[in-house]
Amino acid sequence: MKRILLLLFLINSSLTYAQNVDLTSIDEFFKITDKLKNGKEIDEEQWSQFESSTAYSIMDSRIIDIVKTSINYVFGDSESMMNLENTNMLERLFVENYKEVNNNYSDIKVFRDNYDFETLVTKAKFRLQSFLGCEMLDSSAKLKPVFFLFLYADAQDRDEAIVVDLNFIYRMDEDARVNLIAHEFFHAYRRHFENHDFNYADDINFAIDMIANEGVADQIDKYNMDYNQYYSSIINSQELAAEFTALYDKAEEDIEYLQTIVVQYLKREIDFEECVDKLLSVYKYNGHVMGFYMSNQIVKAGLKDEMVKGFHNPYEFYRLYDLTLRDKGKSLDEDFLNYLKESTK
Repeated sequence: MKRILLLLFLINSSLTYAQNVDLTSIDEFFKITDKLKNGKEIDEEQWSQFESSTAYSIMDSRIIDIVKTSINYVFGDSESMMNLENTNMLERLFVENYKEVNNNYSDIKVFRDNYDFETLVTKAKFRLQSFLGCEMLDSSAKLKPVFFLFLYADAQDRDEAIVVDLNFIYRMDEDARVNLIAHEFFHAYRRHFENHDFNYADDINFAIDMIANEGVADQIDKYNMDYNQYYSSIINSQELAAEFTALYDKAEEDIEYLQTIVVQYLKREIDFEECVDKLLSVYKYNGHVMGFYMSNQIVKAGLKDEMVKGFHNPYEFYRLYDLTLRDKGKSLDEDFLNYLKESTK
């Protein structure tokens, strides 16, 4: 039955949800690295062509600088390009990812040439549809094209497209690939239904909403693992695994702190700048950790269906989390919940 439903979805999706997959930046990456691996230099014209390729063209200059430096370090003259002892975590993630690409260079090229990326995208939309429990995705919610590139182990929902690191999905099994893309499609799909006036009113509201946004999305691709497992085995970074696990262990405390400072701001006990400064002390990694902790508690309490039903409304997310606190004799601040309820209508 599941195969029949998938086949029907594939047919329907080709008519209604036409999706663009772009591999231009992958090909430009290989042109550069092929030359470097053969001891040749890259001229400005070829670097310019690389930077203007579809996926890299939407990256800011800081990221492009890291990309180029890391490429030179891994595939070219490593002794003169980068001192790893003086790099930050992001730069190390790039270098480690590119080292993996170099170690599996021929196999990744074969993967690029033979893998069915269009079917992956279609499967991901079917996974999103299944997660949301709807018979059909709303056709007015236009999903974005998917651009592949070599960056670091990540996928991102950006304004122009969803961008995905090719080595990241190369290392995954098929289910994990589908779930990863479905996670990013969720963000794009949710944006069509969310309350923009609330979410983008200021940094406080944006953070509150993003915690809910990432919390629900993480149930698509991280529902059967903890952060230590995900960042150790999937992201392949012990450093990130340790940090995310530590943040997860203190998430309940951080959520309580967040709602407390928001209430203080609402009561004018602190000003906007102080509220944002305090908020940033616990709002890490775009709200992933707090959101995942909250959604896990909601799922454990048997409230997953209600959470998914209200996927676009942060008030519903915090309300359901509040219900899970009742068993512990705790609750979120009424003023905080009332603010969300009234502001997100």
